[in-house]
Amino acid sequence: MNDAVKHRSPPGPLREAPLPSVAGRPVFKANTSQPGGLNKQQMLLLVAVSALIHGGAWWFFQQARAEPLPTPPEIPEMTVELTSPTPPAPPTPEPP
Repeated sequence: MNDAVKHRSPPGPLREAPLPSVAGRPVFKANTSQPGGLNKQQMLLLVAVSALIHGGAWWFFQQARAEPLPTPPEIPEMTVELTSPTPPAPPTPEPP
């Protein structure tokens, strides 16, 4: 978009036209209060409550231990026999 178009101001009568007021509704007034921030007492209270909540969560998770798994049954030690099977019997010779 062209810079001249971007920076062009809207036509005068529309910009300066007053907003119509609605009956029973207060007129808009900009917020002139000082922007936020907590005073010292509120900040200390917030830190204390946060520390209390984090400490409670830490304590809860330290107390909630999982039950240990049951020990598996003991399997006796296996013995390996290194013997070969008996060889097949030789074929019987046929009589001539």
